[in-house]
Amino acid sequence: MEGDVVAFVGAGGKSGAIFQVTGELEEAGMPVLVAPTTKMLVSEAEEIGPVLTSEDVEDLRSKVEESLAGGGATVAGSAILSKKRVGGVEPSWVPALAPRNGVTLVEADGSRRRPLKGTAAHEPLLPGGVTLVVAVGGIRALGKPVNEDHVHRPEVFSEITGTGPGHTIDARAFADALLAGFHNIPEGVRRAALLTDVQPGRSMARASMIAHGLWRGGVRKVVLISLPDESPGRVWVL
Repeated sequence: MEGDVVAFVGAGGKSGAIFQVTGELEEAGMPVLVAPTTKMLVSEAEEIGPVLTSEDVEDLRSKVEESLAGGGATVAGSAILSKKRVGGVEPSWVPALAPRNGVTLVEADGSRRRPLKGTAAHEPLLPGGVTLVVAVGGIRALGKPVNEDHVHRPEVFSEITGTGPGHTIDARAFADALLAGFHNIPEGVRRAALLTDVQPGRSMARASMIAHGLWRGGVRKVVLISLPDESPGRVWVL
């Protein structure tokens, strides 16, 4: 929706979701700003559009306005860092950068490419003016053990869910982990969940079990998507 500032939190496909949404918004003629508050790979950012950086908010705002004047999508960051990453912008900068006639998409935490994560107390780095928070998780972690291969910060995940190290991740624990991504959102901000890696059949049935846990936690909008296995992804809304 025009004017929305959408923060993606969690694990298992945030970047893929941002690519998908950006493409759909561009097709609809909507200007899109991608403004991560955490680090983002330069290679991923360049797939979206021009990558603009500055350590001065007014300078960056001017660059963003010029880039989006003709529509399309662009990425805003603070600097190009080592290891070919774009540094995130300060969350408080986002209202100044956000296009009023477009949509701003924010990757608001990291997960080291794991399908699930334990959200730390200081996370996520939500942008100022956020209107919608989308918690993301990859269902390929369901039925797997709680360890570094499947969970970013497994010790925090265990504290949140009560599922100990090495134990199997069930639908309840999965839902609880995603719900933790909403723990510091401002009152009135909309919430949604995105379950990735979903395919018709058993995979969708397992995703539906997680969705029931999310509904019990107050999340009324749950989207299932086949990302990152297909491009474009297949989408189901529960």
